[in-house]
Amino acid sequence: MSVVPMRLLTVAGPLEQFDAVAASCVLDQEFHPENALSLMERVGHLRPFAYSNPYAAPLRRAEELLDALGLSPAYEPFDEPLDLEAISGYFDTLAQTLDTLTSRKSRQAELLEEDRGIALELEHLRGLSTQLEQLWHLDFIRFRYGYLPRETYDSFQSALNEHEELFFIPTNVEARRVYGIYFTAREGHEKVDALFTSLHFVRIHLDPAVHGTPEEAIDELTALAAKASDKLRTLEEERDAFAARECAHLRSVCSALRYHSELYDLRRYAAHSRESFYLMGWVPVDGLDAVMKALSAFPECSCVVDRADEQTASVKPPTKLRNCFLGRIFRPFLEMYGLPAYHELDPSVFLALTYCLFFGIMFGDLGQGLGLALIGLILAKWKGMWLGNIIALCGLSGALFGCVYGSVFGFEDLLPGFKILEESNLLPGSSNVLVLLLCSVGLGVCMLLLVMGLNIYNGIRQRDMEKIFFGPNGAAGILFYVGLIVAALSTLVFGINLFVPAYVLPVLVLPLVCILLREPLSLLCSGDPAWKETKLGEVLSIGLFELFETLLSYLTNTLSFLRIGAYAITHVGLMMVVHMLAGSDLNPVVIVLGNLFVMGFEGLLVGIQVLRLEFYELFGRFYEDGGIPFRPKKIQYTARSGEE
Repeated sequence: MSVVPMRLLTVAGPLEQFDAVAASCVLDQEFHPENALSLMERVGHLRPFAYSNPYAAPLRRAEELLDALGLSPAYEPFDEPLDLEAISGYFDTLAQTLDTLTSRKSRQAELLEEDRGIALELEHLRGLSTQLEQLWHLDFIRFRYGYLPRETYDSFQSALNEHEELFFIPTNVEARRVYGIYFTAREGHEKVDALFTSLHFVRIHLDPAVHGTPEEAIDELTALAAKASDKLRTLEEERDAFAARECAHLRSVCSALRYHSELYDLRRYAAHSRESFYLMGWVPVDGLDAVMKALSAFPECSCVVDRADEQTASVKPPTKLRNCFLGRIFRPFLEMYGLPAYHELDPSVFLALTYCLFFGIMFGDLGQGLGLALIGLILAKWKGMWLGNIIALCGLSGALFGCVYGSVFGFEDLLPGFKILEESNLLPGSSNVLVLLLCSVGLGVCMLLLVMGLNIYNGIRQRDMEKIFFGPNGAAGILFYVGLIVAALSTLVFGINLFVPAYVLPVLVLPLVCILLREPLSLLCSGDPAWKETKLGEVLSIGLFELFETLLSYLTNTLSFLRIGAYAITHVGLMMVVHMLAGSDLNPVVIVLGNLFVMGFEGLLVGIQVLRLEFYELFGRFYEDGGIPFRPKKIQYTARSGEE
């Protein structure tokens, strides 16, 4: 992927043609509008459009009605112009009909719930043969219906049976509750009620409207509930039919309101004088012809096209990235860090390649890698998760390096390869563990030099002398870093001491001085006279601390790549533990569960660690992000107000 070149268009024309020009040349075109008033602040007699969108409130109401009818926004063809008064009347009619249906439906739902609730309360009285209405009119006796805990009933059953002032009849004995009724004299029933309250008796109040025996009442209530359910279903079908009848028209009105609302919203970006309007925005070079063709239909309008690199720093072009397979898959990771600025290299492909490379080295296993790839494909195809594609590519990379290591589900004897725990052929007397760690550091050195080169490339594009020559990631930083590594290797490996003045001064000291004085040197090389105003004491006091941090970062960033080899070794160690737990007979259940655990646990850890390497060790040396997303005014008819 790369950043698409942009052109800044300034469109001017008669004030009365603003809506037509905006509709043809801006709306639904590759046109990223800018605030014309702020960009043309030196032009006098310009003022903003009066802004009070008359379509915003009707649009919100249309969306509310769609929600109430269970419909989602979608595009439907519409006619112009709009009659807002007629639309308001249409909405009132819809709302009134919908309110009527909703209230009727709510009433039936209440009746259904009430009948079912009463029937449920009577379920525990099925064994009672007494007419319920007889219980409502007892003159000298009071009865109560409810339940108490089973353990309480078991403990006090004999006491309740022998109590002279009450008569308790259990109607339904369950595992945790005992339902029943008790009778007591009208006079003094408060004492018995208090007794049952102390036994945690929960009273159920029966509806006096029910009559007959409990079984007869339950049957009657069940029939009433069935009728209420049928009526409720009929009302739901009536509501669905109403929604189906109004769906196309309501969506058409909503689409028209959204179109006109978005068109009116463009006034926020425009400026005007007494007779003319001015509209500015960014257009990608591959979409410039379409916009210019649409503008040719308005001969009274004029257009000025400026290149992005001709603008001042206050006019920051937006970033639009060209799509490619790898860049598109890893773009969510890039957006976590930030989009590239307009004059900055797009690192999407670099991120994709290095991420897969690091992951494969750290997670090298043919069987587990293919399993991870399969899981990623399932997540991407069936669940629609963007992370699934990344997991699939990382799994394939892990499978590829599994062939290098000769590892299949932790079995090291099925394939030949670089066995991490065996003795090294490259370094006799040492194990492959040392070789792997040294290769990890070497890979880190190469990666750091590569991103320093990318930083210089960004500096050339941005004409930034500090990035090119004097920064810690510029030419001075590369010279120091390479020079230090060469001197160290020469001394340790070949026994040739390069730490002598003839080498140290030009290769190590001079780059550090350039890094220390990078601010005035950059201004001097850029021809900026501000270098004369630089205070040497301030530069040295701040620069010495930054120089120490720079030197420390060279060391820590390089050693940080040891984690690549360390995780590869950890993978082998974890699989050895799995095989030990499986025993000599290699219990298949343990092998399967162990591999699944390692795939999930180590896959998550490796994914996080690789992302850390990318963002902290690599991106921090060449990538500044801060890009503005390219957002043309394209109408999203399926979106809702306030959504991007």
